Amino acid sequence: MSDSISSKRKNSAMLSLQSLRSMDFFSLKGLPYMRSNFYRIKWFISKLPGIFLAAFLLYKELLRNICVATSLIIFLLIPALNVYAERPVVVVLDPGHGGDNTGAIHNGFIEKDMNLIVALAMKEELEKYEGIVVYLTHDDAMTNMSLKERAEFAASQNADFMYCLHFNMSESHMLYGAEVWVSAFDVFYAKGHAFGQIIMQAFSEMGLFNRGIKTRINNRDDDYYGIIRESRALGVDTILIEHCHLDHIIDKEFYALGDFQLEEFGRVNATAVAKYFKLASSILGVDYSDYPVPVVEVPTEIVRPDLTPPDISHLELISLNIEERVAEFNLMAEDYDSLILYYGISLDGGISFDILQPFPAGTTELTISVNLPPEKDLKVVAAVYNAYDRITQSNIIEISALPIDEIIEDIWEEIEEIIDISLTELTRELTERQDQINRRLEVYQYVIIGIAVLMVLVVIIIISRVVLLIRVRSARFDK
Repeated sequence: MSDSISSKRKNSAMLSLQSLRSMDFFSLKGLPYMRSNFYRIKWFISKLPGIFLAAFLLYKELLRNICVATSLIIFLLIPALNVYAERPVVVVLDPGHGGDNTGAIHNGFIEKDMNLIVALAMKEELEKYEGIVVYLTHDDAMTNMSLKERAEFAASQNADFMYCLHFNMSESHMLYGAEVWVSAFDVFYAKGHAFGQIIMQAFSEMGLFNRGIKTRINNRDDDYYGIIRESRALGVDTILIEHCHLDHIIDKEFYALGDFQLEEFGRVNATAVAKYFKLASSILGVDYSDYPVPVVEVPTEIVRPDLTPPDISHLELISLNIEERVAEFNLMAEDYDSLILYYGISLDGGISFDILQPFPAGTTELTISVNLPPEKDLKVVAAVYNAYDRITQSNIIEISALPIDEIIEDIWEEIEEIIDISLTELTRELTERQDQINRRLEVYQYVIIGIAVLMVLVVIIIISRVVLLIRVRSARFDK
């Protein structure tokens, strides 16, 4: 009923508007019965309600159409925006090894136990941030879990990233430092490398040696590490973190003092994750929403590792100081496909090397000072290592043994110098002690003299008292 009334009013208003459009208000052509301006005004006023009603209905129709369009836009867009805004970041932490698979073992340290301590601390720290959900693939060191099962668990949680936590060892027991392994394929490589830059910067700030962000390919032209390979097949971004080497003294200071050091690794990892996902924490009082996450271009081909040794390793003798038995060398080293990480020096032609030293990043040569042992000929050679631990040895520089007579003479001169210094010190010390004894004897003499004088006075007093007593008794006797 109301709809029909509204329709009639609308039709009436439209007719009134049409009639207004067809008439000339300032002419009597359409109004033969209106003979004066008075009738024209009266007629116009009579039509005003219809004009206002028509304008109102048109405005109402326009407003309704605008509201419908706006509601449609809100209906289509807002729900989708809310889905993305409300969905938290989901990460899965995978403590490496577990169960029967202990991982590396060195000096009583078991890798699977260490990985779990790091993972638990990392989870605890991450849960202090807003907008993130954290899962563990397993929460005890006795769980046997295949790599495929770990990847499937991460995929079942719709994980944005999975972090596999490990510690390292090398076959030669000469390597040290931290490194990360990422997928060699498309967007998985780009995301892994971006996070790898953040975590490796954090490790460098801790003092760990940076071994780089790497890929590794198996003989089937696929990712070598099973956890990365299985996760990529399920669409889960995954990175493998090797925190440090258990079998090297340089890295020992980062884990051997107690569980608190492993927990610190977990907190450092968590901070890197928070930076990567631009999280904030009111508990910790930090906000990484503006953190500049590195942008890595998505590769169009497989990012293959550098399996070739360094291209240049050349050693040159700069100076030889026979008296001090020190030689200075210039070492040139370069790898056209990756970085030079370490160098080592051998004095026996490459049979054995001293502890590896970091090769300065961004340079291709450096000066090395080497202490030369006596009594044998030397064959000095340098070895340089690239990021994938491929080695190139330099040319050999031969140095003849220093003459034994000169060595003995040098040793004797050193002994004589030591003896002279010792005699001088001994004479000075004896003189000082004699002076101390003389001063003490003088003091003792004065003390003895004082005691003697005191004793004489005591004797005199006693004698005087005795004489006085005798006189008193004699006087009594006479009476």
